[in-house]
Amino acid sequence: MARLERDSSPSSDVNFRRLPSVFSGHTDSAQYPESALLASVAVKLSRPLLAILAALFLFAWLLPANRTLVRPDEGRYTEIAREMAISGDYVTPRLNGLKYFEKPPLQYWATAAAFSLFGQSDAAARWWPSFAGLLTLLFVFLGARAFADAMTAWAATAMLGAMAYFFIIAHINTVDMGLTAFMTLTLVGLARGFGVAGQSAGAARGWMVAAWAGAALAFLSKGLIGIVLPGAVFVLYVLITRQWRLLGRLEWFWGPLGFLLIALPWPLLVQSRNPEWTHFFFIYEHFGRFSQEEHERLGAVFYFVPILIIGLMPWTPAVLALLRRQSWGNLSHCYRNTEINLPLLLAIWCAFIFLFFTASKSKLPSYLLPVTPAFALLLAPVLLTLRRRSFHWLLGSMCLIPVTLVVLALFRGEFVNAAYTQGMVDAFAVHALIGAFGFALAAYVAWRLNGRGRRADAVIVAAVVCALSGSVASSGYEHFAPSTSVKYLLQDFRQAEPSYQPTDAFYSVGLFEQTLQPYLQRYTIPVDWLDELGLGAATDPDRVRFNFDDFVEEWQALERGYAITDGSQLPRLDHAGVDYRIVAADLRRIIIARHGVTP
Repeated sequence: MARLERDSSPSSDVNFRRLPSVFSGHTDSAQYPESALLASVAVKLSRPLLAILAALFLFAWLLPANRTLVRPDEGRYTEIAREMAISGDYVTPRLNGLKYFEKPPLQYWATAAAFSLFGQSDAAARWWPSFAGLLTLLFVFLGARAFADAMTAWAATAMLGAMAYFFIIAHINTVDMGLTAFMTLTLVGLARGFGVAGQSAGAARGWMVAAWAGAALAFLSKGLIGIVLPGAVFVLYVLITRQWRLLGRLEWFWGPLGFLLIALPWPLLVQSRNPEWTHFFFIYEHFGRFSQEEHERLGAVFYFVPILIIGLMPWTPAVLALLRRQSWGNLSHCYRNTEINLPLLLAIWCAFIFLFFTASKSKLPSYLLPVTPAFALLLAPVLLTLRRRSFHWLLGSMCLIPVTLVVLALFRGEFVNAAYTQGMVDAFAVHALIGAFGFALAAYVAWRLNGRGRRADAVIVAAVVCALSGSVASSGYEHFAPSTSVKYLLQDFRQAEPSYQPTDAFYSVGLFEQTLQPYLQRYTIPVDWLDELGLGAATDPDRVRFNFDDFVEEWQALERGYAITDGSQLPRLDHAGVDYRIVAADLRRIIIARHGVTP
């Protein structure tokens, strides 16, 4: 920690105590002769080079788009959207033909619209979280540009785009990135709505209304959490600072009106068609998920600590500098265009969300994603103002990433098991090694640029190269697709069973493979398995087989039929005297047929 402390001596790259106008964009060299030091952090990249970097980042962002869907979330949310697009019912979400009320519909709507316009594909299934990630970057840029200046805005945006946690989840078909985008809009809208230098009163009111709209869209993305978390952060901020006047700037007429116009129609419609929705969505899914262990997503008190440490990479070491007292003085100088204590608001945002989910009885790695934009806004000034030696130390610590990737590649044999073959891990190791080279290159180029007094350029270039390297490395996960998805199993199935018809009975015995329905493009009949389908099964019991014996009797009476299961179920089928033949199999699942059984 001591090596990351700031140097308040004149030899530092930038000293905000001596340069109070650094981030305002107005520096009087006569009054502040130290303003020449701004050259050490100013963006010097030419426009063509910035355009090339932007193109490289966009390429890195789009590279994972067409990756095979993996279980469970990607298959689930793709299937719900597919069923919406086919049925035309955009009010009642359904999974495998059964009512599914765990999440609000905004992402389903966006994905279903893409399917209707462009057809079903893996890229169309992922377009919304990827687009929401870009929206988050835009909101961070617009916020930092107003709170500080263009240099800080570019640095914060680039840092967020390269953050491992943010980049990875933006390319997984789950609802957390949509929630993060609109919670970030709420955060930035509040801060800008309270007033920034040079902003008109009308613009401030517009941003405050945008904050209300962001809360409404966050609710439609993942539920009450999109309202509760930003609201609690704001209340805590006012209680700590006693800035009661801020309460009068919340646009109490147009803000709530916009919120209700966006957020209210769908709950009213879905409740009118499904009387059970209110209790399940609000009581079971929200309060029950937070306070009860029924969802079996428990984690230790420190569950999210390693997720943050790894997820904030390659910028994690900068958090150590952020913990120092002088950092907050520098942050205050940086974000002095705002009428609020922005660093304090950002710190409360990160701390409260972390503690909230730590206290929850339901924990998943993606839950903390909304803290990443706030961390980017906090860490950007830290990186831009670290003394040169400390910045070089941070770049040196960044080399832990390529070293780790190389070690994983060298010891790849340790990851071979029943689910992942030697060929899979060998192929992934190639991507890991290419990514390792890219991360090392990022640290080297940043080192050289910083040595030439181009700190902001060093941060931006390092971020883009890290994003590209991370994209290449993570795209190697596609080699595990035969184990994490049924896409290739279904290809073998269709080749082995050219007579298969979509009207043939198709069961899921003892499991529910989430990627099966979107790739098979049809429903299956669950057998002796409910879990998240419990509500839908209760309201439409004819679509499931609760009892294994009922399935056996029905199967034996079929002329044609298929089922997907796994190896653990075969002894059970044999013991029950079920007639079947294995049509296709992969490392995890087996597809069996009723017809064509050899006596």
